[in-house]
Formats: sequence, C-alpha cells, structure tokens
Amino acid sequence: MFSRSGYQALPLGDFDRFQQSSIGLYGAQKGFFSFGSKQDPLGQPSNGADSAQGWLSWICHGIITSLVFLLMLATFPISGWFALKIVPTYERMIIFRLGRIQAPQGPGIVLLLPFIDHWQRVDLRTRAFNVPPCKLTSKDGAIISMGADVQFRVWDPVLSVLMVKDLIATTRMTAQNAMTKTLLKKSLREIQAEKLRIGEQLLLEINDMTKSWGLEVDRVELTMEAVLQPPHESLVGPLPPVPRLEGLDSTMQQLAAHLFSNT
Repeated sequence: MFSRSGYQALPLGDFDRFQQSSIGLYGAQKGFFSFGSKQDPLGQPSNGADSAQGWLSWICHGIITSLVFLLMLATFPISGWFALKIVPTYERMIIFRLGRIQAPQGPGIVLLLPFIDHWQRVDLRTRAFNVPPCKLTSKDGAIISMGADVQFRVWDPVLSVLMVKDLIATTRMTAQNAMTKTLLKKSLREIQAEKLRIGEQLLLEINDMTKSWGLEVDRVELTMEAVLQPPHESLVGPLPPVPRLEGLDSTMQQLAAHLFSNT
C-alpha cells in the first residue's frame, strides 16, 4: 500500500533519510527538507522539458518578429500607412502579437507589425448604458416595471479584453440580475422611498462582480416605468372610523366595520 502511494515507512528516529516531495504544476519538486530525488509517480513532464519548450517558443517568436520587422522596414513608405496608428489620450490599444498580449500602448503613435499583430482599442472614458425595464413582483405583491441607468468606466484595459467577450452586454446582464434580486425583497413603498439607497447598494454589489473585469461602475439610478398592479395591502384600503368606536385602535375599528357591513 505504501509503495503505490509513493510513501515509504521508516523506523522511528530515522528522520535523516526522510524525503519530502510535492507534486505541483510542473511535476515532482523536492521539499525544503528533501535530501534525495524520486521519480514523478504521475509521469508528468519535468521542469527541463517545460523550460526547453518555453525557450523554443521564445526563439521562434523572436525570429518571426525580426523577419516581419525587416520586411516592414524594406517597404516602409508603403507599410507606414498601415503600421502606424494614432491613439488619443482617452484610449489604449491592446496588441496580441503571435497570440501573446503586450503591454497597453498609447497615447501617441503606436507601431503595429503587419500579419502578426491583432489589436483592439479600449475607451477609458465614462460611458453609460440602460437596463431595459422588466416586470418585477415586490415583496407585498405589487407588479412594477423597473429599469436602471448605469454609468461605468474601464480602469484596466487588459482585463477588460481578456476576461469577457462583450463587456457592456455582460455588465448589463449582471446589473439586471442584481436589481431583480434586490427588488424582490423590497415592498413597493420601500422601493419608492429608498430609491437612492437601493441604487447605492446595487453599486457595491455590481462592483464586487465587475472589478475582476477591469470595469468600475460609478453610478446606478433606478427608473420606475409604471406600477402594473398595486400591492395586495392596498386593495381593501383603510376603512373610515366607526362612530362611537374612536377609542379603539385601527385594527379593531376595521374589524368592527367589516362585521357591521356584513350585517
């Protein structure tokens, strides 16, 4: 049993020959107190193979980049129209060179290598989108049509390109789900009276989910389109006070009024 699991039983007191190894992402690695080496039981590639593959990839990357750069220099009067891009102050350019992402470029003039560079512009200005109105049922049974206006900005252009494919559509869906989840726990009176506080709560919840996308939401403003159905509590409504029962509380007065109306 011990031979299959990779462990070896040693007599008590013989700790000098104890070998501690850990199997990580790149295979078996020796621990801090390890004095020997043992074969990886999972048969994963060693660090030497991964290092050789990494060096080969970097060498090929450098050769191809150098050849394309020399070709661009040889045809510079013509290639300059396609290789040079102007990036304004409010934008950054994300470049993928042979599949590898580069550091954000801009503002200013950016050099692109033809055939091997794929690029995308990212707008850093504050933008806004609206959450389409949707029908919601509040805690007290009211049916309302509720939407929202969301202002956001990109603070990390690299994450905004790598993490999600469509940043605005994904953020809109996230905001709509957070709004629906929050308003289902509120009554119609609370939604109407605490609209600003609910918007601040949604702002924190949305930012918790979008901060890993390189996006920050600055403002969430709820917009109520219409009340499609009043809450169940207001269908009957408060009854007028019954004569000679003014001393009782409102609940007893309503109960007495219902009894008198039935008789």
